[in-house]
Amino acid sequence: MAAESTSIFQQLDFQLEQILASWNIYTLLIGLILVIYLIYPLFYYAEPDIYPLLLARQSAASPVRQPGESSSFRSLETPHGYPLKSGLNVKDPGAPKWTSGKDGDLRDIWKRAVSGFVGNDDKPTGEAGKVLTVLGKEEAIEYTFAKLSAEINAIGQHVKAHGEGRVAIYLPNSVELLVSLFAATFYGITPILVPPEQPLDTLAGILRETRAEVLIAGAGALPLTELLQQYKSLKQMIWVVERTSRHMDWNEVPEGVGGNADIAVWHDIIEDKASAPSELPTEVLGGTVPNILFVVEDGLSAMDSYEIIEFTQKNIVAAVGAQISVLPRNHRLAPTDLLTPLASLTEMYPLTVTLAALFSNASLALTPVSGPTVPYSSAFQGASPTIVIAGTQTLSNLCKHHERVQSHKIGIGHWWKSRSLETGVLPKVSGTSNPRLIYTYDKSNASTVPLSPLEFFNLKLFTGARFVYAFTDPRVAGAVSQTNIFDYSKRGHGEDGKSHFGPPLSSVEIKMRDTGESKSEGGRSVGQLVISGPAIVGGQVVADQILCMTDENTLAYT
Repeated sequence: MAAESTSIFQQLDFQLEQILASWNIYTLLIGLILVIYLIYPLFYYAEPDIYPLLLARQSAASPVRQPGESSSFRSLETPHGYPLKSGLNVKDPGAPKWTSGKDGDLRDIWKRAVSGFVGNDDKPTGEAGKVLTVLGKEEAIEYTFAKLSAEINAIGQHVKAHGEGRVAIYLPNSVELLVSLFAATFYGITPILVPPEQPLDTLAGILRETRAEVLIAGAGALPLTELLQQYKSLKQMIWVVERTSRHMDWNEVPEGVGGNADIAVWHDIIEDKASAPSELPTEVLGGTVPNILFVVEDGLSAMDSYEIIEFTQKNIVAAVGAQISVLPRNHRLAPTDLLTPLASLTEMYPLTVTLAALFSNASLALTPVSGPTVPYSSAFQGASPTIVIAGTQTLSNLCKHHERVQSHKIGIGHWWKSRSLETGVLPKVSGTSNPRLIYTYDKSNASTVPLSPLEFFNLKLFTGARFVYAFTDPRVAGAVSQTNIFDYSKRGHGEDGKSHFGPPLSSVEIKMRDTGESKSEGGRSVGQLVISGPAIVGGQVVADQILCMTDENTLAYT
């Protein structure tokens, strides 16, 4: 037995001697790599940001479906048998914690922004956000909510005193746009949000169809004489003049108009009502909170056709409430956030996210440089936002730019970050222009640029941000569905391998209706999208588009 043991040890000693005899720098490197590969995970292993099974079924399907339709799908927040989210759950001061609040309206959003953050005990902490106007790389103007409330009163009183009931807001992203919207809400005036940079004929047609009586626009943004010739029912024009142009006389009525329209200047109205109180009206003048009219366009530039869609306050607060609660609790909008919308606030989805930020007491950094093709870098000129809202074209251009710049740099670092993201851990990226969250959206039946799963994957690596990719419909407030911020998958769906849009929000319920060759059968849900819930105009809408539900119960193109 001893001899046998000795021979075994002798053999091992001989083998070790042979290995060491042929040892060189190459075998040393290979050995070090193997040791690092085996030991590194023991000390630097990170748990996935979300348990993988939570992404396996992202929405709840109804157990019963009607003939010719798929099952109904809901957010996991509001399972079948429970009411869909319908508002902001605003509670009166001193109300017991267990009582349910009211749905509220846009006035409650502004009041929450003014009063400050409310903690888990339903008591205000006094922690409030701020509003910035960013003009260029270095100039940023900060506004207090007391000053903005006084401006809301000044503009609302001025418009109401002239007896007008419909105001068209034709402005880029700005403080004046927000003030105009909330002034109309508090003073019972119907606001009409018009996308900027429209042809004169189109703008005149919008004003005619909406029966607008007041137009608020940037000074010099349109030829007033020609506009008043095409639309003679305009009663008042309010110019918003930049600081560098306020020495000019903007109150002059164009020659040949005949005084049909009264011309006013924004900063003059504010100065004339310098003593306007910051306390806003407790009741809407006229008794009814007005609806909001949106002009929905098709295309990436000035629109060829448009549709006027009227949303109620209930539609909007349902969408805002769902947008607030859809994020995981530790990643929700908070007073520590600074939001910059690069998409126009005259569109429903960017406005909904911005209103959710206001209600959550996040700060806003507004820049007039906005639109579907605006450069991504515009969000970081004069501000360092933690949250950005951008169009898909902007993000697609950003991805292509990074791929061109870093094509010669891709190596072990890129491979390691990709591997980390594939395992469910978002890698950190150094730099100042890296927000924590980026919102983007695709519009139903519009010529937007869809983002591929690979583009999304690379964008997460380049920016170090989590992404929300939403699917929107013109008659749905907010979004129909949007991706989970922890879903880092680059799986493609459909024939073209497009990205999915996540589960429906808690303010809507969706299903697919059979049509033509698109039928729900064999456990697969596909067909014409039907959306219902409190966030929808009229309670239900049928989208003119064929979509499907993936194996993870997320909405996607077929």
